[in-house]
Amino acid sequence: MDASTPTPRSDQSERRWTQHPTVRFLAATALLFGLYYGYGYATAPSRLTPALKAHLATGPERLALLVTAKFPPEEFHIRIYQNLGSMRGVKGSTAELVSVTPSGLSTLSQYYWIEKIDLKK
Repeated sequence: MDASTPTPRSDQSERRWTQHPTVRFLAATALLFGLYYGYGYATAPSRLTPALKAHLATGPERLALLVTAKFPPEEFHIRIYQNLGSMRGVKGSTAELVSVTPSGLSTLSQYYWIEKIDLKK
């Protein structure tokens, strides 16, 4: 054998690291995170009402919103709302948020538990 021919041992070591449980776990975890964030990114526009989309086209600095979740918000959800704007109250599963930036709206619309986001009238 000459020096340019790979030895069977190096071929096995390359194959072995790809079959290691840690590598498989990390790949599966990366795939799941990618699917989760990809789903949020892909479905975010469908959560915005046509009136809100039209208002966004005018380039507002701040927004007053009605955010409807798939269930009544709990402490975890309320904290997310408060990080993105000022919360004025909750009726059923709809929360009223004011002073939300367009980038905050983009973040909020990517959560899977948000059903609809409308402009407060």
